[in-house]
Amino acid sequence: MSDTTLESIEKLLNETREAFAREFAGKDRHLLDPSTVDPMVATVKKAMASLDALGALTASEGSAALRTALEGQLAIFEREKRMTVLAREMGPAFDRFAIEGAAANFVFDRYARHFAGQGRDSRDVGLLREMLDDLRQIKKRMLGATKKLPDALQADVNLVQDNLDRYTAEEREIATAIAAGTTEERADRLAMLANQQFAIYQAFFAGQSRLTRRPALLVRLIDNLKRYRGAMFELKSKGLDSQSNTDNIAVVDGRLEAYETELAEIRKVRSGIKLNEIMSNLGGAANELFEQYRNEYANKSRTTVSAPNLSIMIDKLDEIRRQMEELGRVEKNDANIGNQRVVREYQFAWIQELQAILQVQVAVAT
Repeated sequence: MSDTTLESIEKLLNETREAFAREFAGKDRHLLDPSTVDPMVATVKKAMASLDALGALTASEGSAALRTALEGQLAIFEREKRMTVLAREMGPAFDRFAIEGAAANFVFDRYARHFAGQGRDSRDVGLLREMLDDLRQIKKRMLGATKKLPDALQADVNLVQDNLDRYTAEEREIATAIAAGTTEERADRLAMLANQQFAIYQAFFAGQSRLTRRPALLVRLIDNLKRYRGAMFELKSKGLDSQSNTDNIAVVDGRLEAYETELAEIRKVRSGIKLNEIMSNLGGAANELFEQYRNEYANKSRTTVSAPNLSIMIDKLDEIRRQMEELGRVEKNDANIGNQRVVREYQFAWIQELQAILQVQVAVAT
């Protein structure tokens, strides 16, 4: 590779990703040739060697992020080859397992973004409980995909169980942290936690089509607010003389009434619509997110785009994907199956892009 620069290596990486997408995206693994990925693996390894050869010339924030991106892409290619070999051996049962494996990875990503390295007293225990339930159901479906899992896939099941154990322990720690501190500190914390739920409602429900909203998400917000409201009232009943806490109770009461009314409306709208129409509308909602991403992130400098906003977009896409999959387990629909594949590919790509953005922005800041 002559005249090698960071830009030329990054260009090669992007070209290889595009080639991978053309060969593998949206296709059944058990129908693919595992050797197709070999030239892509060789290209990425060559790019890594070229980056290393630049030595001191690459001592910049861009080189570290590029090295991480190359290593991550190499791991994806090598895993894809292993999974394609397994898929050819297992047939359609592999696809059922792979869907659950992807769902598990999305839960792991959500944990990394919303919990890892952050203060426990500010975390959403309702979200963590939902993630625990998700992983339990994912594990059950993984084990039901085929009578006997190959060792490589059993390792994925074991990883799900490891994270179940980890998240269960974390749930207890979060509950303890939220209840700690002085009466005034607890009152302030509960107000902050309630505001987080208000922000989620604003991002995921306000002005959105009721047909594509997930009722269980709003149930989670309502349950969280009821728990926070109960803790606020307990502080008051035990002698906390705070007008702000009293006002906060009134605000939460008002939001609870509004959210419960909205939940009833969402359920009413969805109950009168055929599943295939809901699936179609979910596809339309996904397309709107794809367009937003193109407008706000495509061909933009990673140093200037909003990482927090992309994290919210990933969560919104996750809401769409999980509804597509839930409905697909009730009623088979070929268009919905195809849409699920597309959404999963976008979600994986956005997760990778968010990691790259954060790496570049941290490097620039330091």
